[in-house]
Order: sequence, then C-alpha cells, then structure tokens
Amino acid sequence: MLHYNTWTIEQHEWLPAEESNLEQQLTFSNDYLCQTAHFEEHYSGEERLCSYIKGVDTPILNLSAISVRLHDERLDLATWQVQQFYRCLHKNEPFLERHFVAVSPNGHTLEVTAHRRLLVDKKEAMQLQYSVHSVDYAGPITILSVLRGGDSADKWYSLMNHVGDDICWTWEQLQPMNVQVCCAMNYQLYHNGTLVTQRPIKVEKQEVIGYSITKIIRPGDTLLLQKNVVVLDSLRNDKDTLIDKAIRCLTNW
Repeated sequence: MLHYNTWTIEQHEWLPAEESNLEQQLTFSNDYLCQTAHFEEHYSGEERLCSYIKGVDTPILNLSAISVRLHDERLDLATWQVQQFYRCLHKNEPFLERHFVAVSPNGHTLEVTAHRRLLVDKKEAMQLQYSVHSVDYAGPITILSVLRGGDSADKWYSLMNHVGDDICWTWEQLQPMNVQVCCAMNYQLYHNGTLVTQRPIKVEKQEVIGYSITKIIRPGDTLLLQKNVVVLDSLRNDKDTLIDKAIRCLTNW
C-alpha cells in the first residue's frame, strides 16, 4: 500500500477501505502542529479528524477543510469515481501532496492537486494550496475555505468567532481543561492564474466559519486556492493576547 523511501512515503492507488489506517501512518508534524493525512475536501467515508497541537491530546479544529461544489454535486471521494490517485508525505519538510482525477455520478471530471505544508520556521502556521482543474465541466463551481469542527467538537467550547472581510478567527476552550486555542485564517483564490477580487460570502455557523466564492468555469479552467492558518494556544501564550497575536502573525506572514 505504502512505499517507504528515505525521505518520502508514497501511495500510488486509491484504497478507501484502508483510509483510516493510512491516515494514521501518514502523520506529519513540525514539533508544534501535528496532522494526519485526512482529506481537505468533504469525505463521507470513514475518516479520522486528527489535527493536534503540542501538549493537547484532543484533536483541534479541522484546519485544512475546504469544500468543492458544482451546481448540483459536491466533490466527495466516497461517492465519486477516483482515478490516478497519488499521495506523498515528504518527511523532511514536513509536506503532504496529493493528486487525483475524480468523475462525479453525473459524469463531470475534475483534476485535483493539494499541497499541505507545516512550516518549520513558523511552527504555529500551516499553508495549503488546492488546485481544481476542470477536464470537461462547464458551469458554476463553489469553493469554500473554512475552519471546521470535527469528531471532538463536543470537547471544545466556542468563546468567540469572527468572520471579517479578509481574516476569520475562532477562539475556543477545551473542556474540562483550562486550555484555550485561537485559529486564524485567510485565503486567496486564483482563476487561471488571475487573482479573484470579488467579495466572498461569509460563512459563520456553529461549527464552521470561513468564506465561499462561486465562479463560472469552462473545460480547461483551473481554480487555485491558497489558504494560510495560524494556531496559538494558552499553554505558550497569554490568554488575553491570543486573538491579537494570531491576527498579527497572519497579517505579517
């Protein structure tokens, strides 16, 4: 299933029955943030949400979550036909890349490439590049870039959320521990290499915050999402400054 090399672990086929096991094996960390290889896009199959910070054993929010929707379908690897699947963990960076071609139940074909990187010089930060290329689909496509609660969301109490024009953040407290975490996010979307400047729709629900943009695309078009996330905790920072520090770190990227 997995090919182990000196600095990489590679997967060359789509194995949904083994996904939970593979996600745990493809764990990567920069000694502060730690993630498994759970997918960025929606996945209705068995999946473990595992994004941790050092010193806290309970998973935090899904930092890398996005959603891709066509006019009448949602990209879901559990229900779409997956072809040319490839995933590689670069252990020395740490950096996870993934590529696949997916055919929807209605016959629409998308080619997806995802690059997720935990920074070494800025350990509280994660970068994500997510590319969606239309092979034969023409019509509206919606990209949602969000921070999403998961299996352990009941252990986190939301203190405050905010979705601004350029930055969103969520301030959470772990129950029953007296540990607080602030996650801040911004993003940029490019259409065929050109920055999309239209204002997004703000998404602010109980367990999901972020942004949504809809574009009309044609076969051959590519949408590229760049998403930056900063995570700070009260184990290493003063609780009263968590939000300001997270915003400042994200703004001064």
